[in-house]
Amino acid sequence: MNDMKRILYITFLVLFTSMSAYCQKADEMFRSVIDGIKAYKNIEISFEYKMTNDVVGINETITGSGFLQGDAYRLNLGSQLLICDGNTLWTYLPDDAEVMISDVNAEDGSNTPLSIIESYYDNVNVVLDDKNEDFKSFVITPQNEDKFKKIIVNIDKKTSHLKEIHVYDEDDNIFSYIINKFITNQELPQNTFVFDEESHPDVEVIDMR
Repeated sequence: MNDMKRILYITFLVLFTSMSAYCQKADEMFRSVIDGIKAYKNIEISFEYKMTNDVVGINETITGSGFLQGDAYRLNLGSQLLICDGNTLWTYLPDDAEVMISDVNAEDGSNTPLSIIESYYDNVNVVLDDKNEDFKSFVITPQNEDKFKKIIVNIDKKTSHLKEIHVYDEDDNIFSYIINKFITNQELPQNTFVFDEESHPDVEVIDMR
């Protein structure tokens, strides 16, 4: 699984709650975030994604949007559309007029967002940094060996809404997400999490199952 997908999946660690229970300890709050995921029927988000690396001079920005419902998700990243019903993953590349179909397989790394979230439940250290005037910042670091050094989650003090996520990896990359929309519990069309081949007759289907 490419880095972009994995980082997007890890983003769901914090996309599912406002983290309003500040009276708890930081690690307890983090676990309550994960527990709260299952309380939502679904979520719609839009975000701005930035990748920076001062060492090699990378500074890239794209916008994204999507839906997640249980183990199913639909993420529109402009150059690719990721659709998963929990068992099958469709990676649609509009510019290339092709869609790749693969099975969701935890053993090869193509975990669902929920399974990755749960894998971090007991394997992180969480520290609350409350020094910023506008944000409450949660600094999340893995206890075991992991590709990521830390994740910083910024929550707006006035609204208690999620505003920013910053992921730092071992290669000096910083992946940042600015959350612009966060809507829960909508009625979604039945085919939201399935790629409709009949509606794309000119698309080449590459079945990798």
